[in-house]
Amino acid sequence: MLPNLSEAVATSRQAIAKTESYDLIVIGAGITGAGIARESARLGWKTLLLEQGDLASGTSNFSSKMVHGGLRYLIQGNWRLTREAAQARESLLQRWPDLVKPLPYYYLQNERSLITRFKLTAGLWLYHTLAAAEDAHRPRYLSPAALAEHFPALSFPTGTAASRYYDAICDDSALVLRTLQEAVNYGAQLSHYASVSELLTEGDRIAGVTVRLDQSQYTLPAKMVINATGVWADQFTSLPANLRLRPLRGSHLLFAAADLPLPAALTLQHPEDGRVVFCYPWAGGSVLGTTDLDHLADKCQPTQMSQEEQNYLLALLPQLGLKRSIKPIACWSGLRPVLAEQGDSQAPSQASREHLIWQQPGLVNITGGKLTTFASMAEEALAMAEQQGNLPPRSPQADTPLRPDKPSQAACPAGPLDAEALRYWSGAGAIERLSDLLLRRTRQGLILGRQLEPLQSQIEQLCQPLAWSSARWQQEWAHYWREFEHNHGCHDSLDASAKRSA
Repeated sequence: MLPNLSEAVATSRQAIAKTESYDLIVIGAGITGAGIARESARLGWKTLLLEQGDLASGTSNFSSKMVHGGLRYLIQGNWRLTREAAQARESLLQRWPDLVKPLPYYYLQNERSLITRFKLTAGLWLYHTLAAAEDAHRPRYLSPAALAEHFPALSFPTGTAASRYYDAICDDSALVLRTLQEAVNYGAQLSHYASVSELLTEGDRIAGVTVRLDQSQYTLPAKMVINATGVWADQFTSLPANLRLRPLRGSHLLFAAADLPLPAALTLQHPEDGRVVFCYPWAGGSVLGTTDLDHLADKCQPTQMSQEEQNYLLALLPQLGLKRSIKPIACWSGLRPVLAEQGDSQAPSQASREHLIWQQPGLVNITGGKLTTFASMAEEALAMAEQQGNLPPRSPQADTPLRPDKPSQAACPAGPLDAEALRYWSGAGAIERLSDLLLRRTRQGLILGRQLEPLQSQIEQLCQPLAWSSARWQQEWAHYWREFEHNHGCHDSLDASAKRSA
């Protein structure tokens, strides 16, 4: 049975109010922090995970949803990172088959370009070999006729062939939630909407945190603290000399599956700059993304897709040969915690996705990396924390993956309105805001978009476990639509090139 996150958070907040002490406090409930908390609790350390917003509400909610080995890193010559990520992908496929699903990708190319075909074939075979993937996922070349059979609703330009390879897809928020449920199962405590305002010092070492929760402030001692706040990691400490965090924005458009029917993923090259962009099925819809831009705005404010990014992605639609114009129903835009040297002017798509771990007495910091490799990143961070000598000896439990009892408890469900999922997550999902439920515990707010507007009373009836008053429901409903418009609303006006593309 999966642990009830609502009960876990309530119990943890009682412990926080008593200012209990901990072996390890983890800051940040994205996939990196969740993975660290799970492994720390499994190893027998008294662990608390704190998050200033909702669970999985940052980068781990706005990723491309792809669990992949990084074919681009192989092209760049980074074999080590490719091998590590590809093998981590295979491990996640085995650990959580209900959350992480294999997905065929079709890399589009011109059948007359023999050099391109040769390079792709060699690269994809190496990609497959580095992953030690199963034989059924071996690369394969498809002629234009064979490609057309696989995508009957699309009409590719004449002579378009493809090379098929496999990666995987997931719901990033669901992956965080399952990791947190396993952490709770091992004994971890956690609280979201609990903001760490400062790190406590004792001499020259970090000795805990000050946290603000429900308008009260608490001082929590800890033998070790791990800062896993991703793109915001530099708010607590400086990075090593000559390094900086370079927030890169990635944006995606979500279409209704009926408008953009996809039985598998497509790997496309953008006509403007040759960048690789993906188009793939996800959560009952179809996603087109991602962009890759330096984010120059305040990273502490919610990100939003720009008009230029939307137009850039829409310019890919002619490659799919759709027979009618289509409009996205939602979008999302997130920040990647990419590391760079001071003064580095490398193109965003060429920037390294390596992670970085650095420390000072009582504190370990981790940032960068990939969704796919979060488990190994957690092990590295904990090994560094353990080397400082403050943590008690390990007393590990068996590493046992959890399985859901019902489909509604598995991957975040999408529309049409899923009554069972809403009932389950409203009671067991540690819901503080309606947006937690509709945008992160379930994805129904994304997939249904504005079709959700007339369903307020129906949703309210399904979510009785929340026990909100009518006034609270009205307040939450208004807040939900403000968040949706800012984080997921698409631009209505398109420039001339985007209109032609659509």
